[in-house]
Amino acid sequence: MVGAGAFGNRRLQPFRLDVNAALPEGSFLRACSERSKDREKQMIIELITPIVTRGVRTLDDVRPLERPDLKIAHSLLDRGPSSIESRLEEALAVPDTVRLAVEAQARGADAIVIDCMGDPGLHACREMVSIPVLGAGQTAMHLANMLGSQFAFITVLDRIKPLVDDLVATYGLGEKYASFKAVDIPVLDISRDPSALNAALTEQAIIALESDGADIVVLGCTGFLGCAQAMQSALRTAGFEVPVIDPIPATVYMAEALIKSGLSQSKRAYPHPGKKPMVGYELPDCGTEAAS
Repeated sequence: MVGAGAFGNRRLQPFRLDVNAALPEGSFLRACSERSKDREKQMIIELITPIVTRGVRTLDDVRPLERPDLKIAHSLLDRGPSSIESRLEEALAVPDTVRLAVEAQARGADAIVIDCMGDPGLHACREMVSIPVLGAGQTAMHLANMLGSQFAFITVLDRIKPLVDDLVATYGLGEKYASFKAVDIPVLDISRDPSALNAALTEQAIIALESDGADIVVLGCTGFLGCAQAMQSALRTAGFEVPVIDPIPATVYMAEALIKSGLSQSKRAYPHPGKKPMVGYELPDCGTEAAS
């Protein structure tokens, strides 16, 4: 301990370093520092559920993902399908999904997550807005590719296998796709018997792990939110130490990472479509500058 006499009666002033001033203008580290200061405000991620059925997804479902610096807003279609289990329903969901994305950006959202494993409207939304847009399907499958070598995709109905196969091929993951499995439970019936759902998901996962060469599991419906932990525990008891990817938490936190990194979709890949006459569609005007 230094006695007061060493400095007389002078009070020591705390040392403050201006990090930004010490970093070169335009440097990567300075950009990161400035983005970090920008992100001291609350981040807002818009979760768009691309169906019209109320109650299938509520803010209470995703409230555990929030923090004081991370808020999740939620929107549901005004026009579109009651659930998505076909290409037709997927197509019908796109126009209103795009509208909601443009409106979310105008309200101040920092990123958008599409709450469906088919990623309806993903690419169209990326053209229309400048903030990051993530699809739960693309994010979960690419994450599975990062964490394993062969993934099993377990979803609701056998009838959507062609849709999933096409999506896997579009995302360039065909060589990493071990198998497709379904539990034969429609989207709108998922919440009726959670115990039966978890048992069915675990059963199909074990078949994929034992017979198909899978080493990681992707939950193939965002309605399975919250099932991953129980499944992973059951699989561990059965002798399988493998990850189970719950798409909504994974995609929300990936969106957060993009926000913090200052990254978004390339406007070379997703240029704004420009303005032209349209009949029957009322899209909010986001302008070309906002999306460039």
